Amino acid sequence: MQIDETLINQCLAELNHNSSTKQKYKDYYEGNHSILQNYDMQDSRSNRKLIFNFPRKFINNETGYLLGKPVNFISKSDDKNIIDCIDRNTSHWDKEHNINLRKQSEIYGESYELNYINTEGEFCATVLTPLECYVLEDGTSERNTLLAIHKFKKRFDVTAYLDVYTDSDILHYKIMGGELQPIGSHSHIFGRVPVTVCPANSERKSGFEDVISLFDAYNALNSDLVNEIADHRNAYLIIENAKIEEEDLLKMKSMGIIQVPKGGAVKWLTKDINDSFVKNELENIERKIYDMMDQVNFNENWASNTSSLALRNKLLNLENRVAMREVFMEKVIKERLKNLFTFVAKKEGKVFDYRDVAVKFTRNLPTDLVGLADVIVKLKEVCSQETLLTILPFIENPKVELDKFHAEQQRNNATSESNSTI
Repeated sequence: MQIDETLINQCLAELNHNSSTKQKYKDYYEGNHSILQNYDMQDSRSNRKLIFNFPRKFINNETGYLLGKPVNFISKSDDKNIIDCIDRNTSHWDKEHNINLRKQSEIYGESYELNYINTEGEFCATVLTPLECYVLEDGTSERNTLLAIHKFKKRFDVTAYLDVYTDSDILHYKIMGGELQPIGSHSHIFGRVPVTVCPANSERKSGFEDVISLFDAYNALNSDLVNEIADHRNAYLIIENAKIEEEDLLKMKSMGIIQVPKGGAVKWLTKDINDSFVKNELENIERKIYDMMDQVNFNENWASNTSSLALRNKLLNLENRVAMREVFMEKVIKERLKNLFTFVAKKEGKVFDYRDVAVKFTRNLPTDLVGLADVIVKLKEVCSQETLLTILPFIENPKVELDKFHAEQQRNNATSESNSTI
């Protein structure tokens, strides 16, 4: 494809359109819900606006469930060097990066990973969002990336800048008066566009897009109830056998005193509230929110001795939801390994195949270590020790742990032989 300023401007127009559309999801995640602008205000009445930030709660919970434990890598050919290479080049940043990448994809429906070489010559990655990045794909089933643009501003600089990533170069522009002004370019080593799309789901929709109306209803209903209690929102003041001028009423309201003649009476005409109806409606909306998001309400009363198996059964819907997310995340990590091994081949002359690496995810759940130990003992004649070590949640790198185990055994054997000789 011919990459020229016409194509770049078309991509930039798509970016600007997407950013205006996707901003809504960022607002909801940060607690800026529509009730702040659309709540029905009443003069001289309480107008508190309550926000229950379910989007942040659910996204953080889901991301932690999938990536709270570090991602493990296993070589299918038992090549120690390939695991050491991954660990050496990514272990100092990949855990936080994976969490942020997944979180942003759930907020916007998709996020982007940009691989680059930093000023110290290290392989790195950063996260971009649809508010600042646009990726042009080829339209095939493989969705190969043809072009990526990144729009940004520098601190204390009002000028907007644009980086354009192709399969061989990075083009740099200034955006002045809506026009692109080239300011330079340089090549990169990857041989492909170093930007990978991380979708939240196959539809690339925000993880909470379908539930926004329920969030709004829950916020509005709770706000109305609080305001009702705060100032008798549906109450009227009845004054019997007396006539009070409007200006006197305002003074009485500010002073908190009402004077009426003998035989007069002042009382409230209030509207009865059906507590059971309100409570049931709130619980119904809350239950629908949790159901639609495949989440479990941990604020409910749970038995203190709930087993990990029973907990997993409770989390079945969330497990199914996260399992689908895991597939997308694994693909992104494999694309990252492609770029990493290209970097290693050029820097160190070592050649590795990303297809030799199995990516292992561990759910972040309370673990029955006694039960896991029993499983490991029963499977030791069936599976390799390295594979069994991936089951244990406290082991981040099974290969390193296995090497430590063998080294310790050798030291113990050497010590035993020395003592027996003496």
